[in-house]
Amino acid sequence: MDHPNLVAAPIVKARTRKRLAPSKISGPLVFLGRYAAPVYLKLALSFRGAEILHPEAVVQAVEDFQQKRTRLIVAFRHAYGDEPQLLFHVFENLVPRYASRLHRPLRRGFSMRPIHDYAVALWGDAVIRFILPRVGALPVYHSRLDSESLNNIRSVMRDGPNPLGIAPEGQISYHAETLPRIEQGTVRMGFWCVRDLEKAGRPEHVEILPLSIHYRYDIRDAKKIKKMLARLEALCGMNESANDEADASLKTMLTRIEAIETRMLEITEAYYQSTYGYLPAAPEKDIGGADARHERWMALLPFAIAAAEGILGIEPQSADTVQRMYRVRQVGWDRVYPESPVEALCPLEAAFADRRTGEAWYAMRHMELVDVMGYHDAGYLNASSLSFDRIVETVLTLVDLAGRLRGGNITNRPNTIRKRAVIVPGDCIDLTEHLPAYRANARQTVQQLTETLVHQFEKCIEVYQSETK
Repeated sequence: MDHPNLVAAPIVKARTRKRLAPSKISGPLVFLGRYAAPVYLKLALSFRGAEILHPEAVVQAVEDFQQKRTRLIVAFRHAYGDEPQLLFHVFENLVPRYASRLHRPLRRGFSMRPIHDYAVALWGDAVIRFILPRVGALPVYHSRLDSESLNNIRSVMRDGPNPLGIAPEGQISYHAETLPRIEQGTVRMGFWCVRDLEKAGRPEHVEILPLSIHYRYDIRDAKKIKKMLARLEALCGMNESANDEADASLKTMLTRIEAIETRMLEITEAYYQSTYGYLPAAPEKDIGGADARHERWMALLPFAIAAAEGILGIEPQSADTVQRMYRVRQVGWDRVYPESPVEALCPLEAAFADRRTGEAWYAMRHMELVDVMGYHDAGYLNASSLSFDRIVETVLTLVDLAGRLRGGNITNRPNTIRKRAVIVPGDCIDLTEHLPAYRANARQTVQQLTETLVHQFEKCIEVYQSETK
């Protein structure tokens, strides 16, 4: 019987690996999706509209690509999780509409081909596995070299009729108005294309179009946020009556959020202390509040991922906690869905495969904690930045964290708050112009242009904040 306090039942039996069909855009599916997208976004994802600030930048980038002046990589912020679905609608419907208003019509069927983590095919359902390859999505491993996947991506960048879509954060980062770590993979893969075009004698330039995506949440759903806070307080054994349920002010919600996060941190630290001998580090004396909680989370995360590595019997190959998290995720899912067919195992082999599966599932509970809190931003809610949008983002993350600590994953993240999407494009980054510098020092050039991408995203955030608030 499933434990009533768990979000999801533990996986304790090895499963046959689910395979994706080869990635190839299905014209009929894209055609249907073009008209179904607005309804899907509203009913399934609670969107109430979307707009592009300064759309002429996106129209120009698309026009250059369609007229074969450039090869285009769309680098989109991935703060929420819904960005690929949203951007399908943006490129299939909104961008052509904006282009028509600017008297610069574009060819339809321009949706990008997004890169996704290969594990989506494992934790996703049959509908996801059917749709992903047929809209041109390309799987990739975070922590394993897979030449077939990389060659497919390289081919799309060089010759595909659609641009490549990449989330430079590497995965969902949970904060839209501050910038987390940006990985170098986007620029590095872009230079693959630059070199391929040079060898082929082709004149196109390779450009990266930064897109920063933000949600404006509907204040009418403040009651839903208050209910989520009450539910979190109950989960943490807190006294709900101490809070004024009639007060929906941002300051009151902030006070409740801080108390909930502190309690969740205490419970989580106590678990690791009693189970694995973790010794919580005392914060520095001159800091308190959010900074102290942040310091305690950051001290706990390496210990948590080390616990997962110990269960799986793997040695860390990086000092970076997020990179270690990627590897635990890969090894864990590979044990739940082994490469060899489960049906071919003899009974004794199947018993060991099931044991490996159960151990992997529990190891990944530590990984899920690091997945969420590895991007924790101590200063996201303060007196100068307090807003309903940031309150909602933070509450959703705490609900998500509680779900993952209780056995869930990203699929349990709530998505019921009505919102409007605002897409802000940055200036295109021309990688081809930097080819001489890349030849001279590839590592330094990749690092510098990644910093340029970071700067572009920061400018997008500034534009969003100045033009919408």
